Amino acid sequence: MTTPDKTSQMLAAMMAAQAPGSQTATVSIGDLMAALRNRAFGLSLILFGLPNLLPIPGLPILTGIVLVVLAVQIMAGRDSPWLPDRISRAPLSRERFFAVMNRTLPLLARIEAWTRPRLGFAAGPAARRAVGFAVLILAVLLIIVPVPWIGSMPQGLALCVLGLGLTERDGLLVIAGFALAALATSIGAGIGYTVVAGALAILF
Repeated sequence: MTTPDKTSQMLAAMMAAQAPGSQTATVSIGDLMAALRNRAFGLSLILFGLPNLLPIPGLPILTGIVLVVLAVQIMAGRDSPWLPDRISRAPLSRERFFAVMNRTLPLLARIEAWTRPRLGFAAGPAARRAVGFAVLILAVLLIIVPVPWIGSMPQGLALCVLGLGLTERDGLLVIAGFALAALATSIGAGIGYTVVAGALAILF
């Protein structure tokens, strides 16, 4: 059997291996992380970034918590991701999560059609730590501004582009991911400010 070489194919194969027809209605975050095996952080960022491209209430906060833990490890220079037991055991609705992935993987496939290894300096160890910092900011925004789609889609797209850049060793895509992260941060901060200002206006 041929090993898939494209990121979208890897994720599709991983989802298929999770047996959607299983009798269990949920899949744990730990199960998904284990299925990534040695594909490490790049695929993890994509896996938890994609659900934020759709308006699913509750998912931005959950994925944000996972991404905070991953971001700290990327900045620390770890080679493979690790999650605390409590987060690893957190259940996700199998049907809903798989439906989200199936709807968003075609978008990922369209982006990866333009990828190739290039600008190695932007995908190397130093750049990875900068990616970790960007992911941390995006993850915190997902937690504190959990507005599905409007509030989470920019962060989700930036996370996917950064993750794809790391996975494909495409420095140009990593740079594009930083630009999207800056845009997403501005949007998230703007939404947060509007919400806080509106609440204060009502109270006072």
